[in-house]
Amino acid sequence: MMENLKTMWKKTACAIMIVAVLVTGILTPAQTTQAAVYSWMRTAKTMYLNRTINGTARNNVKPTLMDPYDCYDDYFYVKIPARMELYLSISVEGTSPFDFIRVYNNSGNEIGSVYSGWAYNRSSNRCYIKIKMNLNGGSYYIRQADIYRSNSEKHRYSVRLTGQFANAVSFSGLRKAYSGAAKLTWRRFSGVDGYEIFRSTSARGTYRRIATVGRGTTSCTNRGLRRNARYYYRIRGYKNINGTRVYTKTSATRSVRV
Repeated sequence: MMENLKTMWKKTACAIMIVAVLVTGILTPAQTTQAAVYSWMRTAKTMYLNRTINGTARNNVKPTLMDPYDCYDDYFYVKIPARMELYLSISVEGTSPFDFIRVYNNSGNEIGSVYSGWAYNRSSNRCYIKIKMNLNGGSYYIRQADIYRSNSEKHRYSVRLTGQFANAVSFSGLRKAYSGAAKLTWRRFSGVDGYEIFRSTSARGTYRRIATVGRGTTSCTNRGLRRNARYYYRIRGYKNINGTRVYTKTSATRSVRV
């Protein structure tokens, strides 16, 4: 009977909404007053970029009039510093994935859901999914849920959120400073802690980091270069968040002969 209920519930949910990629959620000031209504916001686990959360999924919600069966529900809270391109990677033990993944904004309003797209790996006995999300800066909640046949059933899971700022640093100039030196300038990127400069001797070659500068710097002179040679440069910004470095997209490649 429980298996039939679960199958019927999943089919109904899938018929309502199936999306492959979550869309951007925009929080307006008027919505923030609604947040106190949702008790799960106070118990959500805090998620940090580039860190993995490991846990165990089991039925933890008692039946109600709306949901007449025990089920599993977990919420994660994450704060995004600016518009970012994110990847949510989830794996769960066993052959059955979670029924759905949903994302809510700071007001508790659902902004996207995923019901399909999982892959099973036989060697690890786990189901995997990787969801691409483009989100504006703000606070968000991620929910994963399932219905297990028995309250003693449990499955280990891992959740990890990675990503980068949605925009790239852009050059404002690149020129020969003098023989054997190049002068790079770029536009300030709001919110970053600094910039990394990379150089290569060919457009498609290996780019090596040659300098790291602070947020207040928007120029760099690269000295000691081989005269009359052409060099290729790229720049990206970074921000230190909770002990990890998060990057902007890398700039377009520019070159100069020195």
